[in-house]
Amino acid sequence: MRNQLVRVWLTVAAVVMFSDIAQSAPKGGTVKGAVTVASKGTAKKDRSGIVVYLEGVPGDPPKQKNATIKQREKQFEPQLSIVVKGTTVDFPNEDKIFHNVFSVSRPARFDLGLYKQGSMKSVEMKRTGTVDVYCNIHPDMVARVKVLENAFYTITDKTGTFSIEGVPPGEYPIVAWLPSGDEARGTVVVKPGTAVEVKLEISEVARSTAHTRKDGTPYGRYK
Repeated sequence: MRNQLVRVWLTVAAVVMFSDIAQSAPKGGTVKGAVTVASKGTAKKDRSGIVVYLEGVPGDPPKQKNATIKQREKQFEPQLSIVVKGTTVDFPNEDKIFHNVFSVSRPARFDLGLYKQGSMKSVEMKRTGTVDVYCNIHPDMVARVKVLENAFYTITDKTGTFSIEGVPPGEYPIVAWLPSGDEARGTVVVKPGTAVEVKLEISEVARSTAHTRKDGTPYGRYK
């Protein structure tokens, strides 16, 4: 009987201890705010599609499922993908013609070679940064992959507002990145269970998508 009472007491004590630890563990905070886009000296009304992310958040990012960029009707779909470092990107060919997907960007240099409809090749994005993806046959096929170091990111809505939840307490750089423009940087201090508001302003810059083949030569007249 005494042994049973001891076991019950130890069980209750363990439950109380773990409950106290859970309650004392730091809770994540929220980073929210808005991004303003300046276009030719005026504020742009549609502020959607801006990627807002945090840098330097501790811990390993959770395993991400594969991302997919399709080749369909001589275009990449989607033309912009946001992934976490270590994510594999699949490139299935859904056209009735051959494609040759490649990139010469520093974060990921690859050449998938020619492959036909129904085939798929993949690339693991091992480094952070922006990866410009092209087809060596069709110059109008352009896609971008933004590779981030963690999963604490979001994309703005039409009003430019955003919210990133569950952020561990700490001080972090925050970045707003516009694929067709520039980037804006700031710093946020996240406290447990609270929300911090940030306002960032970014400029829209016209960027050319002109590029050469994988060997540096200009495109021909291949259709």
